Amino acid sequence: MKILRRLTLTASIAGIAAIGLFVWLSQGGDLKQSVKNPQELLGKMKSVLSGKSSEEELDPAQLAENIREGNSLIKQSRLLLLHNMGPIRAEVLQIIQTPTQSFRATGKYWQAPQSKSRLLVEMEIEKASGRILQVSNGQVIWSVREITSEADRTAKTDSDKPPQRLQIERIDLQRLSDFAKINGADETESRIAREMQSGLAGLLSSLEARMDFRAVKQVSINQEPCIVLEGEWKPESAENSMGNEFAVNIFHQSRPDLVRLFIRESDLFPMRYLCLKKHPERNGYYAQLAMELTEVTQLPNLDPSMFNYRPPDEQVPNDITHEYLSRLEKYGKASDAVIK
Repeated sequence: MKILRRLTLTASIAGIAAIGLFVWLSQGGDLKQSVKNPQELLGKMKSVLSGKSSEEELDPAQLAENIREGNSLIKQSRLLLLHNMGPIRAEVLQIIQTPTQSFRATGKYWQAPQSKSRLLVEMEIEKASGRILQVSNGQVIWSVREITSEADRTAKTDSDKPPQRLQIERIDLQRLSDFAKINGADETESRIAREMQSGLAGLLSSLEARMDFRAVKQVSINQEPCIVLEGEWKPESAENSMGNEFAVNIFHQSRPDLVRLFIRESDLFPMRYLCLKKHPERNGYYAQLAMELTEVTQLPNLDPSMFNYRPPDEQVPNDITHEYLSRLEKYGKASDAVIK
């Protein structure tokens, strides 16, 4: 049970346990200009990868340019997901590791236009089962976490069903959108988008806001060419300036040291996501968390009801919208300070 809780914390900080699924708001207009020619950017990256591959050989200006292009590719992948992709369904495989143990989780992911997404991941750890469900219909996002231990399964209740340790959180996206509009926030800017987007686009916006990426190699996944982007934490990452020392220590113990994203060249779709941590006892890294999407299928439509969720009558959801409003307000004040 302790491992389940710890892994949930690790994955959450890395952007997965909740996968950073904070719902996106579909925007049109000049966004399309940002994604009109992703192949040009890919061409530049391939040219770099076919040349010097050692970071020591790169001068600071070239390294800065590689990071700029890597960050741009992350943003373009996110915008293409939002504006150029119809309904999809995919299988999800997650491998979660500690320095000494490995655990497997499986699930499914659905995405549809108009800010709809659904993620379901299930796993078994040390005689306990865990289930994470996140659902967005574009107006509200629900996050549901359930943990059932072996003792819970054998316990008798009035309904003769095993009790579940259930946590339900709710985010009112309409309130966030209204707040952003009133305060003139740029909803395409990564710090703002990470609070207001969901699904794979939410994951990408969160990484874009917190990390700097550059292309490191080309590989094939299921015979499909992919660019591998490697990300390191930005020096100004908000988490680095937490006021609470305990929170800082927990964050640095749990967060990955590197992130690798495998982006499919044909459409910039994120196929694989690795959170890497330095091994405490030997050289090299281990993958705290690996997520891969397989059997990605584009569909003509999806049943709208699958993006709705209603909590059990006896459960009172925890509305955490205020936490997001507080961060949006903080970003706004920081922008004002820069302007002044």
